[in-house]
Amino acid sequence: MATVTLTLRDGLTIGETVHREAEIREATAGDVLDAMAEAERVVIVEGNPELLQSPARMALALLRRRVVRIGTFEGPFTPEIIKRLSAADLEALQHESARLDTASLKEALSTAGKTPSAPAE
Repeated sequence: MATVTLTLRDGLTIGETVHREAEIREATAGDVLDAMAEAERVVIVEGNPELLQSPARMALALLRRRVVRIGTFEGPFTPEIIKRLSAADLEALQHESARLDTASLKEALSTAGKTPSAPAE
């Protein structure tokens, strides 16, 4: 499973130490399914229960599972820990996560002997 190591601009302060080196990994099917379930909630609409999924909650749930470590602290991290990161560090993790996904997709397609194409209409 591919991983990427990056340096966070602001880092995560735990105790008196600021941890700046982070490592993220590819998502597994289990990560995606667990994140989807975590992002769901029941709401009442016109007296009827409906299942609603928040894209923001889904993104946080998936990203926190993919963070292998920040400094010497190993994940998965709680939402509260991820929320302590600066906006710039969150963006860096999201950006590297997207780059990792793109590289994994390209590798999977090349291994299968296929090239990306537009969906048929």
